Amino acid sequence: MPHYDSPDLRPLSVLVSDLGKQIEAYRISRNLKQAELAEMAGISRSTLARLEAGNGGTIDSLARIMRALEIEDRLLDVMPDSKLSPLDPRSDTGKARQRVRKSSEGEAGEEWSWGDEAP
Repeated sequence: MPHYDSPDLRPLSVLVSDLGKQIEAYRISRNLKQAELAEMAGISRSTLARLEAGNGGTIDSLARIMRALEIEDRLLDVMPDSKLSPLDPRSDTGKARQRVRKSSEGEAGEEWSWGDEAP
């Protein structure tokens, strides 16, 4: 997994700007003015303009916009379902994990034994 400030990742400002452009394009494709969508979403026009310009916003504002555009079901597609991983044998236990526990060094590649076996 790349580190947050890895040179391989696009800057967050670029990602946020691209998201804003997509919101704007979708709004325009639905023939809605900023003021109309903002009213439908229950946010101010300046908040919508700020999001479309890529100048930040909140998850709440994004969810309101997506609901107003009738695409709120796509909001949950942002994060994959953590319970369904074909690579993680713990994901099929049926129980949702509630805590994070790091494995110890000995668990990585060594098989555990009592240590009382005769040489």
